[in-house]
Amino acid sequence: MKKWLFKYEQFVRNLQVHPDPGQESTLAYWKAQLFITLIMYGLPVSFLAAFPGLLYSFFSNDVTLGILEGVTFIGFALISVTTGLRLLARKFLFLAVFYPLAIYLIISMGYTGPGVFYLFGLTVISALILPNYAAWYSIVLNILILFAIAIIFPVHAGMVNNQLHISLGSRIILTANFLFISIITVVLIHRIMDRLEKVLKNEMQLKRRYRLLFEKSPLPMWLFDTETLYFIDVNEAAIRHYGYTRDEFMRLKITDIRPVTEQSKIEEIVKLNRQTGLYHNQHTFHYKRNGELINVSIESNLIEIDGKVLRLVLANDITELKKNELELQQAHQQLRRSEADLRAIFESSVDGLVLIDSNYAIKQFNQKATGYLRINPRSGGFTIGRNILTYIPAVQHADFLSMLDRVKAGETIAYDRHYRTGKSSLWVDYTLNPVYTDDSISGICITGRDITFSKKLHTEN
Repeated sequence: MKKWLFKYEQFVRNLQVHPDPGQESTLAYWKAQLFITLIMYGLPVSFLAAFPGLLYSFFSNDVTLGILEGVTFIGFALISVTTGLRLLARKFLFLAVFYPLAIYLIISMGYTGPGVFYLFGLTVISALILPNYAAWYSIVLNILILFAIAIIFPVHAGMVNNQLHISLGSRIILTANFLFISIITVVLIHRIMDRLEKVLKNEMQLKRRYRLLFEKSPLPMWLFDTETLYFIDVNEAAIRHYGYTRDEFMRLKITDIRPVTEQSKIEEIVKLNRQTGLYHNQHTFHYKRNGELINVSIESNLIEIDGKVLRLVLANDITELKKNELELQQAHQQLRRSEADLRAIFESSVDGLVLIDSNYAIKQFNQKATGYLRINPRSGGFTIGRNILTYIPAVQHADFLSMLDRVKAGETIAYDRHYRTGKSSLWVDYTLNPVYTDDSISGICITGRDITFSKKLHTEN
């Protein structure tokens, strides 16, 4: 039974002129869908309604009713299956084919018979499947029909087949109540339709907004089916970055862009994430269409669209970042080796070396500096961060600062200093050199060399 019902639905749908799916945000689209559903299920149901009417007309000798019942059913069937009819014309023909039957039923069975219900139903259907104005025209037409019957058939309306006679006053009351119910029903339907249209427009605007965010994202994004693993949708950045066309992507599984060694692993991850629904991120590798292997950072979340459980993925190519990190790591290692080499040279120098910054604070010194740079023996050993003037006798501050200022101006200064400690004598040759960083002087290097031996030779000679 379900198989035949499905085939019938497909048959009827294929006969109809369907509205553009791109107009899903409009009320007209859904009114058209509602009418197609009415055609689909109304045709078999109308046969169930026509069959008893035909039997009744046969046994009551009401030939006119039988003819109208048959014509109405046949007309409904032709409207349903005839191809080439415009949708709006099909709707109006559908309504028009029922009016003769409704009028005759009122004449033959009175104002309390099924004819009035037909008129009311046609008004409701007009409000549901046609533009708003059509329902109001339907109400006006119905009232004109009821008044015309009351005037033309003042006595005999409702008397056919020995039906109970209804007075003119009763007809007016029934017509007024019919008008009231019709107007209230149409107003309510229109109010619902208006609200529905606003909801549809808001929903479509949201869809377009999120679609735009998806399509215009600077990073590759895609949706894939968590059951089949096939790509469902990809954005422009993914097409541009990976080199596949949209159609080519749609024929691929997410495993097709992964290395073979990772394909079984990714299937297990997707299966687990489908069960947990948790946010997922990882670093992995992808293949581009040209065969290039890239390093990517993946972030994804589970979403459900049209009953399908999908995964929304954002992929960030970090190949260059990883390459830069490796180069930076290698550079750091090389720098550390260079620093170690420079430190070894610094420490093995026969000269005592002290580096000070532009504010004369000590930045670095080697072990021999303490022994050779006997500027002020009372100040103790050198300490990083202390001002160099700490090691200079106070009486020499002015002269020493003058020399430092000259060095900061770019001059190199050399001088000797003689120290006596008890019976021992020490001569030190000092050199003050400017230290440059990016073509500007950032500090001063003070070099001290023990020249005591050369001084003694010079004195002896």
